[in-house]
Amino acid sequence: MLAEMVMFIQLLGMATLAAILPTIVVMCAIYLIYTYRVQIWWFIKGIMRGVCWLIICLVDGKAKADGIKVKKAG
Repeated sequence: MLAEMVMFIQLLGMATLAAILPTIVVMCAIYLIYTYRVQIWWFIKGIMRGVCWLIICLVDGKAKADGIKVKKAG
């Protein structure tokens, strides 16, 4: 009887953690994205520029890719 009660308490604890931990992780992710959105956007733009440069380099050659100027927004 004691073993069944301990197993039930353990199962209840695992179910509680399974419900709470993902919620905490999502809340932390939302907070970090909201707080550092400018830096994240800058990082994403850098990755997009790199991928675009690589595609242009593969299609048209390195000289053409190096010669393309990036317009600044604003």
